[in-house]
Amino acid sequence: SPSPSSQSSNSNNDSNNDSNNDSNDRVHKALDAFLSTYYLSKFSKQIALTYVSKIAADSSPDQDRVKKWLMRQMNKTLSPPPNCSPWQRGCPEKLPLLTSLPVWPTSEFSWVPRLEASFPLILSELLSLRSSSSSTFQPYRAPSTGDTDVGSDCGVSATDKGSWNVFYLSLGSVMDFSSNRSLCPRTCEILESIPGIYGHSFFSCLAPNSHITKHNGPTNKKLRCFLPLVCKDNARLRVGSVENVPLKKGKVLIWDDSFEHESWNDDDSSRITLIFDVWHPETTVKERKFLSFLGNSQLRAQKKIVEMSGNKDNFFSIIDRAQYLEVAKEELWT
Repeated sequence: SPSPSSQSSNSNNDSNNDSNNDSNDRVHKALDAFLSTYYLSKFSKQIALTYVSKIAADSSPDQDRVKKWLMRQMNKTLSPPPNCSPWQRGCPEKLPLLTSLPVWPTSEFSWVPRLEASFPLILSELLSLRSSSSSTFQPYRAPSTGDTDVGSDCGVSATDKGSWNVFYLSLGSVMDFSSNRSLCPRTCEILESIPGIYGHSFFSCLAPNSHITKHNGPTNKKLRCFLPLVCKDNARLRVGSVENVPLKKGKVLIWDDSFEHESWNDDDSSRITLIFDVWHPETTVKERKFLSFLGNSQLRAQKKIVEMSGNKDNFFSIIDRAQYLEVAKEELWT
């Protein structure tokens, strides 16, 4: 018969196994709850779970940021990561261990001289939109916060004075702006040649005497890039504590829009800028692949919600509906 010490050892092993099983169940439920916030389909959620299992088993430093980010999401940690600036507190998604700078030196990005050399070509394609009957600038809109009476199903404006209109070239893998892209083919080719392009690009037109109110971008895993195309001296931008970030026609500006920021055009003519995003240079290929999968899955889910139930105040719905809002010509080409 088993000795008392053997029985005690078996009992301890059983207890440890039960404890491990309970811990695994809690982790799985927390992960499942987090992934549900992305509205993933059952199939997409299973892909994500499989990918997370691979991340957990990966001992290389390539996945450290995503591991820490997932743990923070699963634990519903509200405090910002220790390396974040206080100016990033309003940003909803903050990856840990990324360098936080309000404005980045363009010398760190090898593609900048090539893009600046393409300024005349890009400007030419922009100006050709003036005579195009199919060009579709649309008002910039964002989802309402719930305490705002939007008065329509097209979200809320980002300005408290003047207006801000955009001409989308790309926005994730779900939204189709092929008609816009066909009007600016060389610009799109140039953007697609940029290493680490994030998949979000547009022409931005800030009307005369306009102010985009202070806000934070959605994530710190990317950087925002400006190439001012039509710009005078009284266009200004604040990023965090940097009060006057210079905007110069034909010169690239790279900054982190996860920092609180706001923008003014105090001139009597429109300011038009090519805007696009690139991945934060410290993110790895593996991190980009996983985070892109989550973001695009969320957009696909939002598109499906709109198709099935109509009026929803989500990102996809608002961008889609804003295409049909009228934009006065003087807001664009003054």
